[in-house]
Amino acid sequence: MSLVTATRREMSFCPGCSHSTILVELGAGLERAGLRPEQVCLVSDIGCIGTADRYFACHTFHGLHGRSVTYAEGIKRQRPDLTVVVLIGDGGCGIGTTHLVHAARRGVGLKVLVCNNFTFGMTGGQHSVTTPTGGITATTPAGSDVPPLDIAQLALVGGADYVARCSALDTDFPGYIDAVLRAPGFALLDIWELCVAYYAPSNKLTPPGLHELSRQLGLPMGTLRERVRPVEPRPPAPPRRKPAGGAAPVEPLPWSGRHEILVAGAAGERIRSAVGVFGEIAVAGGLFAAQTDDYPIFVRRGHSLSSLIVSERPVTYAGTGAPELLILQSADGLQRLGGLADLPTETLVVANDELDLPPTRARVCRVSLARAGKGIEKTTLALALLTFGIVRSGWLPDEVLARAADRVLTGKFREANLRAIRAGLGGAEWVTG
Repeated sequence: MSLVTATRREMSFCPGCSHSTILVELGAGLERAGLRPEQVCLVSDIGCIGTADRYFACHTFHGLHGRSVTYAEGIKRQRPDLTVVVLIGDGGCGIGTTHLVHAARRGVGLKVLVCNNFTFGMTGGQHSVTTPTGGITATTPAGSDVPPLDIAQLALVGGADYVARCSALDTDFPGYIDAVLRAPGFALLDIWELCVAYYAPSNKLTPPGLHELSRQLGLPMGTLRERVRPVEPRPPAPPRRKPAGGAAPVEPLPWSGRHEILVAGAAGERIRSAVGVFGEIAVAGGLFAAQTDDYPIFVRRGHSLSSLIVSERPVTYAGTGAPELLILQSADGLQRLGGLADLPTETLVVANDELDLPPTRARVCRVSLARAGKGIEKTTLALALLTFGIVRSGWLPDEVLARAADRVLTGKFREANLRAIRAGLGGAEWVTG
């Protein structure tokens, strides 16, 4: 199976941008390494290269600008079996310089591909930390008077095991991709390329000119370090705390197929927490789960949406279509959805009976939040509604879900969450229409 899902022409980069070349060659390198999609995690952040995750059929993580190395380190520490590849631009390296140095120092086995075109291409061609001295950009129209940051030297000083610099436009570029992927420790490849929209036209930079620029700046291309450091055995992970409800393992949950759930509400209603609780129960019961959240920058105001896929088979793609179960708790969530007309007739909508619902073909079950909230904390109402919707959909029997929750849930919210789940299991009396 090909890990790259688009051709160069189908990718959204400017015509002539070598980002597409990097992605195609990375996909080919992963295949040459014999890696399956489930064995790879691609981590990106903001910038033109940050759009790459949509073109790969593997685990992906897209985060904040400059933070991709930290996300990747957390993933690699939790899942050392994965090949974790970071795609970051020179802008991201400038913002996340400290992360880069210390990840190299700690020797975490990341594969960092720096897509270095000397400019912030997505936001208008401003100068970046790698803009060469004299480089003309939107913010240095007279030429930059600051020397460029040597990304490769940073990695070397940090203690990286493999460091190289190359051009994405050279015929030997695939060999560098192979080398960075097989390096056992922290590996960084500083890939020079052309921003055809901004930097290259303003500075008359051509593919051969990348090598001349390398000589002028004293930043040599080629392999700068390739070594294997002794790998210290990691101490065993501490044992997981036993569930508070008893030491017996959770029985396999009788879940059939793959089902998509969406809970829509407002900030402060613990929408994401509710979905996370059920995802934890599902995984403990032998199922696979993937959660995706949607909320604004100001997390205590506005909408809060959380989708959950629960499947008896591995979830290889976390994107969702039309949910089979939709919980509508408040107006902020409904407003964010923008309408219900596209929902199929098979979807079950469990909706607050005070909401003014737009037209929909879906099955609608109106519930009273006043009744649902009796005897439970307000912050666990979303979990009660979610439990009610799951049981009403016929996906799990009441008693099985109750036993699993009792054995899985821990921590200071355990009792509150259990009360909410028990309330949801008896939620037939909430129905108003």
